[in-house]
Amino acid sequence: MDKRILSFDGGGIRGVISAAFLKALEKDTTVPISQNAEILAGTSTGSIIASALAVGMTPQDILEFYSSMSTEIFKPKHTLDSFLDLTAKYSDENLYNAIQKAFSSKNIDPQIPLSQLSKEIVIPTVCLDCQTLKRWRMQILTNNSETPLIDAMMESTAAPTFFPSYKNRIDGGMVANDPSAVAYAISGGAKALLSFGTGYTDYDVSKGEHWGALSWICDLNPRSKASKTPLLTLLFDVQDQMPGQLCQLLMGSKYCRVNLELTQSVQLDETSKIPSLIQETESYIRHHAAEWKALCAWTEKLFS
Repeated sequence: MDKRILSFDGGGIRGVISAAFLKALEKDTTVPISQNAEILAGTSTGSIIASALAVGMTPQDILEFYSSMSTEIFKPKHTLDSFLDLTAKYSDENLYNAIQKAFSSKNIDPQIPLSQLSKEIVIPTVCLDCQTLKRWRMQILTNNSETPLIDAMMESTAAPTFFPSYKNRIDGGMVANDPSAVAYAISGGAKALLSFGTGYTDYDVSKGEHWGALSWICDLNPRSKASKTPLLTLLFDVQDQMPGQLCQLLMGSKYCRVNLELTQSVQLDETSKIPSLIQETESYIRHHAAEWKALCAWTEKLFS
């Protein structure tokens, strides 16, 4: 019941926002937050952050990984099938090699089984081949599994259309892009839960009370800032907000969410936006001094 949880959302290269927030928070509080946390949870790109922290890497190490490896990870395949959207846009081999290289450079074996980690870890994935239920279902990887750490990351980051499935698993973001509620449930209760988002953009959508199937599937308004598929926008928006709402209800002041509104939409593979995302995070901290001071005080109280 006294466990402290760090939770990291999915969001592709926008994971630099979470890493930049954590780096700044550790610097301004002088609290080794990631070392003091007993449970590290991460979905998709967040699974890479949580895994890196679980084996002793720093937020700076993670920022360097994104900055140096992302272009290689998101290298288009330039095949006809990929051009016609018949196969995944990127090869997962590049991602695997990038993780292997980054961890090995710190003398860390990414093949370590989850069961041998010194930190508790929670990584949501989606199973495409459930022999018991014969349905697609969430599978939560924890320290009870002998799955190699690198495989857990590969499974949770296998975002549909971007990467192929990995060992019959795909991106945990399909069910728990924010893994905080999953981590809380597995912990059986927690002393504190600090959740890091990967940024969001606002948009205006016309009221849909009388929309039919076509209007929900395709937004034909050329001035709309929302996804061109309003139904998917609705499902992902509500799914992404639900864990935070539940944790707030369950934990009250012991729960804290760190996120920011982005000035423009950034896709998970827009590697050229990494420097501007880091700058935007640093700017957010400077321009929200009172909120940041309160967060630092909360962190010092609950994570020291």
